[in-house]
Amino acid sequence: MASIRHIPAEAARCGPAGSQVAPTSLVDAYFEAQRAQWEALLSWQRSLATCGKDLWEQWAVRYAGGMPIDG
Repeated sequence: MASIRHIPAEAARCGPAGSQVAPTSLVDAYFEAQRAQWEALLSWQRSLATCGKDLWEQWAVRYAGGMPIDG
């Protein structure tokens, strides 16, 4: 998991002179956080899909009298 960098209040002000943080680094941090959120969402959806597939196969074996779909 990526760590979130702390930006001091003085550095967060984007003034023309003496600015310590470039606007691109703020944008990069934003996109890094978005990427982490998308990965969490996709991981959650993959686990739900696996659970649904498992339940479907159990139903097929028990009530349809057949073999699992992938096996």
